[in-house]
Amino acid sequence: GKTSVARIMANLLFQCGLLAKPHVVETSGLNLTAEFVGQTKKKVEDELNRALGGVLFIDEAYEMGKGKFGVEACSALVAAMTNPKYKGLAIVIAGYQADIQSMLDTNPGLKSRFSHFFEFPDWMVEDCIHLFEHKAKEADYEFEDWNLAKTTLDGGFKKLMKLKGWGNARDVV
Repeated sequence: GKTSVARIMANLLFQCGLLAKPHVVETSGLNLTAEFVGQTKKKVEDELNRALGGVLFIDEAYEMGKGKFGVEACSALVAAMTNPKYKGLAIVIAGYQADIQSMLDTNPGLKSRFSHFFEFPDWMVEDCIHLFEHKAKEADYEFEDWNLAKTTLDGGFKKLMKLKGWGNARDVV
């Protein structure tokens, strides 16, 4: 889902001449924070340098809004966004909407630089069943009674979807 969209965005931005190359460097908010003062900035800069000319995709970016090292990561991103060295680099952040908003609220400079959002609505039960069926066929699984399996999956997905942290496709497969 989100990573695929980041890859599509990289290709589109490249085709429009806004990126030098259509590559995506994937990381997470946790990967951008360190355990000691000064290490976080280096981790952020290392990932930015790997992504130069393309897209830096930060999944679960809301983790950067937590603790002093998360704040350091946010500050390092803001500094990079104003540094000419990183011109032509796109940064895509992803995560749960409320958590991302909280993270952006920790740094006004960061919040003002992320002004375009794509919201991915939670899947419906039918979407989950469809993906499950597709993956099962891909793996050559067969069901003696597909209607019974669908009914069972329907009930199971309805329960799972209520759990905090439900991840749509990630949790279906």
